[in-house]
Amino acid sequence: MGFCTFMKTVEVTRHKGLGGASVSTMKIASDIFKKEGIRGINKGVNAVAIRQMTNWGSRFGISRIVEDLIHKTKRKLISNNNKQENTKNKIDNKKLSPIEKILASGIGGALSCWNQPIEVIRVELQSQIKHADRPAKLSIIGAAKYIVKKNGFKGLYRGVVPRICLGMWQTICMVSGGDWLKVKEK
Repeated sequence: MGFCTFMKTVEVTRHKGLGGASVSTMKIASDIFKKEGIRGINKGVNAVAIRQMTNWGSRFGISRIVEDLIHKTKRKLISNNNKQENTKNKIDNKKLSPIEKILASGIGGALSCWNQPIEVIRVELQSQIKHADRPAKLSIIGAAKYIVKKNGFKGLYRGVVPRICLGMWQTICMVSGGDWLKVKEK
């Protein structure tokens, strides 16, 4: 996990530090490994782990909450229209339509981006950019303070719009798509 995100960040930030774009990503990784060892390669791994734990838990959890809200709203609308005793049981057993599942998953994916500051901190921890005011050794808290000092609170939400789109797409595929495959399997 750490090495993959490290290599991705090196590739994105290498033109701004460590000799520019003329130095290969593998050379940068090799130099960091020789200088700092496995700790240098795994910078930011704690932030990656925190983001991943909160990310997929949020996606599934929020998606299921939205699904439940859709069920309750449908039940309320139908019971208001029909005023029948057995309406509740009919709605409780009815599955969401594919569009409703996609909507719930899309909302779950979008709202799961509440943890974007952790991703921004991870990128800062793994960044190869060198600035005079940037501390040499950063912790998660130190990186957060540096980002806020340099860019304000909104700096913690850099790149949130593309991540919302990605989160929606991934959650639609994994949650509603996974549920669809699970049902087809039975």
